[in-house]
Amino acid sequence: MTEEQVIELVREQLRNHHPGGVTLNVVPEGIHRQAEYWYVPVLPSAQPPRMYEYYEVLAEVESTLEENNQLQIWLVPMVPEEEPASPSEPVVT
Repeated sequence: MTEEQVIELVREQLRNHHPGGVTLNVVPEGIHRQAEYWYVPVLPSAQPPRMYEYYEVLAEVESTLEENNQLQIWLVPMVPEEEPASPSEPVVT
């Protein structure tokens, strides 16, 4: 199986899941294969309100891909960078 096929299979499964209302995206630049396993980074569109839901979705997708496609895969959770908060008042020094 090629890297492109792995990306498409994972994206197809992630489209059905939105833990806490966020969208989950594959980060193609971080995908690699080591021994028999594919490592696929997954980045949510925002910080999920309940992280356990995010992890549950990743585990479910891994299981589905293994059962249906005989794909040995680890979905690597990533956390989105937080946007810096704009100060409501100027800082006095």
